[in-house]
Amino acid sequence: MNVEPTIGLALLAGFVSFISPCVLPLVPAYIGYMSGHATTAVGENGRGKFTTFVHGIFFVLGFTIFFVGFGLLTAAASDWLTRRGIDIPTIITRLGGVAVILFGLYVMKALDPVFRRGLTLARQMKDNVGLAAGFTLLVVVVLLVYYYWVFESAIGSVVFFLLTIILFYRPISRANNLSEMWTNLISGLQTALISDTRKLELQRSSTSYLGSTGMGIVFAAGWTPCIGPIYGSVLTLATDAAVNGESLVRPGILLTAYSLGLGVPFLFTALALNQTTGLMKSLKRNMRKVEYASGALLIVIGVLILSGSLEEITRRFGSDGSLGDLSVRLEACSIGAAQGRIQLSSWRDCVADGEPKLADRIIFAAKRPKPADLVSLDTSQIMNFDTPTDGLLFTPDPNFDPNSVEIGLDVGKRAPEFATTTLDGQAVSLSDFKGKIVLVNFWATWCGPCRTEMPEFEAIYAQYKDRGFEVLAVNFLESPEQVQSFVTEVGISFPVLLDESGEINDDLYNVPNYPTSYIIDGNGVIVARHHGILLGEQLLEILDSISTGG
Repeated sequence: MNVEPTIGLALLAGFVSFISPCVLPLVPAYIGYMSGHATTAVGENGRGKFTTFVHGIFFVLGFTIFFVGFGLLTAAASDWLTRRGIDIPTIITRLGGVAVILFGLYVMKALDPVFRRGLTLARQMKDNVGLAAGFTLLVVVVLLVYYYWVFESAIGSVVFFLLTIILFYRPISRANNLSEMWTNLISGLQTALISDTRKLELQRSSTSYLGSTGMGIVFAAGWTPCIGPIYGSVLTLATDAAVNGESLVRPGILLTAYSLGLGVPFLFTALALNQTTGLMKSLKRNMRKVEYASGALLIVIGVLILSGSLEEITRRFGSDGSLGDLSVRLEACSIGAAQGRIQLSSWRDCVADGEPKLADRIIFAAKRPKPADLVSLDTSQIMNFDTPTDGLLFTPDPNFDPNSVEIGLDVGKRAPEFATTTLDGQAVSLSDFKGKIVLVNFWATWCGPCRTEMPEFEAIYAQYKDRGFEVLAVNFLESPEQVQSFVTEVGISFPVLLDESGEINDDLYNVPNYPTSYIIDGNGVIVARHHGILLGEQLLEILDSISTGG
């Protein structure tokens, strides 16, 4: 039985997923950002008592904008984006990482002397045309090179440079010469960073709330989610709606609910920081040190975002799988309690150890079943084949022309070909399994939901491998030693493939989150795509729907 996602369940799932190893690395980054606002609010003599909390609201709003927008965009246009080389998270992290670093410098007040020196230089340009022209040319070149790095496209670089000029059109248009232009631009930048150009003291304004929204977008872009049952169901729902030309309104509402549920703990954190401002006032003599520490933390976070190391921290943080397993059990058991499928008195035991006697598959998945548990289920009620038990699940059409089907990532398109090596060093490619139904599963050892679904894949593989069913588990950027430890622990016999360069995950399949699965028929055509945990029952239903017998 699959759980139909509702707004209430999406809110609940988002709230409990806060302890996911994929979310926790965001917390120190968030605290560092909010601490910057809390410290700068100390000298306001009690005004704006809930300023930091309001910034938290706008941060969550930005987080939600990216979370929902990227989720729907991934579902509706992942193939189109991939073929055009557009990587939205990379673009936002490269733009936003620099913004986070600048905000860190701003909190430390390290930009104040830069602005003062800039205004002095702008005044000197009035009597030195060569200096003005040379400085302007240097800035143009630096911006174009930076934008080229962000977009990896000359066209994108030029377009965004023109957008930058439009953004600052007002101060530029009011200038009569380059000296006045740079004076206006530097003053505009100071205003954008909420700085008083005369006293160089931090001020509060509505513009800073927009900055918090932007920070929320940046931090969300630097987060690679490993997703639980509800979020996975919502993304799959969005994918199906996009493929069938249906409305994305309902998936969008569910994604918003999930994101807002995830944002509640962040708001509690902001409220707690808000209440510390009284203590900060008593430590006012050390406020410069607090500002310096907060700014330094933000600079480190910005560097992590730019380098992609935030994702690496996520992987290492959850590498043993224990916290990921806990987050999956917490979500599954909480949903079961909310729906009345389990008693509240048994919720604690369910979270701690799983609930083996519950029939619902989402609770069954929460206990990390062993293969024997799944084999003992009456799978004949799901797979009602008319063919003998030794018949093939799928018979390829001998007249099928692969070139007649476009290569892509949507259902109905031919799966992109890839070649790599298995964990034991054997060369393997997708085309090697022509004629078989293939489950291509993208996973990582740090992903709790991935650990949950693997035993179910193993059980189904053991039962149907002789009937033309294959599982290819493509690991993402981890060492053979890490993968081997996981395989030994869980007990996997199907092929485990290494993607040590990330090319298969990032370039060919544009995997947005983990786990993600593709089911491919014997002709190499994608028949199903699933985000999040793919439960054993769901996989069996898919196999039943595409089986052609023997």
